[in-house]
Amino acid sequence: MYDEWKPIYTALVCDIMDGMGYRDQSMNYEIRPAQAEAWFAGPAITLDAYPSDAPSDDPYGKIFAAYEQMSPGQVVVLAANGELKSGLWGELLATAAVVQGVHSIVTDGLVRDVRLMNDMGFNCFSKGYSPLDSAGRILPEAVNVPVQCGGVAVNPGDFILADYEGVVVIPAAIRQEVFDKSNEKLEGENTVRDELLAGQSPRAVFDKYGIL
Repeated sequence: MYDEWKPIYTALVCDIMDGMGYRDQSMNYEIRPAQAEAWFAGPAITLDAYPSDAPSDDPYGKIFAAYEQMSPGQVVVLAANGELKSGLWGELLATAAVVQGVHSIVTDGLVRDVRLMNDMGFNCFSKGYSPLDSAGRILPEAVNVPVQCGGVAVNPGDFILADYEGVVVIPAAIRQEVFDKSNEKLEGENTVRDELLAGQSPRAVFDKYGIL
């Protein structure tokens, strides 16, 4: 799904959004893929979770509620709001998400069962891994609300593009414009590459195309 985005990479999208005045759409560099070849694109379904050691009768309730709102091709964006001890997301939650057609998660927290998720082909970008359970450490409080994840504001439905270089958030209102402009620049980059390979100087190529 969203295969039309596959030729487009995060650095290219950031260049486009820079030119449109959206200069802070790349998540923190500490958020890394569990597998180097991981790539995905799709609209965000958000979870907002906070550090909490208070007992809860329903510590996973908001996660269960998220499954009721999931649509195929979405990306789970889980805001941990500073909790970096436990893994709120793991292999069983990923399994349930796959049944809903969701194959990717981005979090600025930690995850569990990362090797099992890798084995099942579930894409995971996070700050790291932990064997600790989330119960009594972090509590999901809301689903499909605006969140701050990796230093970027993410609204439900914003478009997420992730590859080895990082995670980029494309506001839903400019998604099509970013896609069109990215494809235009991609064509220009291909032309520039051909001229550089033919021996043209970087200065001459940049002066001609404004791309380098």
